[in-house]
Amino acid sequence: MTAALAPLLLPLLAGSADYTLPFVGPGTYLIFGIVLLPVYVMVGAWFLGDPSDRFANLLGVGYLAGLTTVLWGSLLVATLVIGAVFF
Repeated sequence: MTAALAPLLLPLLAGSADYTLPFVGPGTYLIFGIVLLPVYVMVGAWFLGDPSDRFANLLGVGYLAGLTTVLWGSLLVATLVIGAVFF
C-alpha cells in the first residue's frame, strides 16, 4: 500500500477483522471526522482569518483544551466512582 492511499483506506481497514487499532471503535471516525468538523473549521478560521490576533487565538485554543481536559477528567472520575460503588 502506498503512503498516499493509506489515509483513504484506513477507515475501511479498521473495520475488518484482520486489521485493528487499539482504542479505535466504529464511532471514532464519526466523532473526530464529522461531529468535530465545525470545531476544526472554527479553530482554522481563528488562525487563518483576517484580522488575526495570535494572543486571542492561543487563548481560545487554551480554553478549548482546558474545557476538554475538565470534561474528560470529570468523566473519568465519575466512571471510577460508579465502578467503585456499584461493582
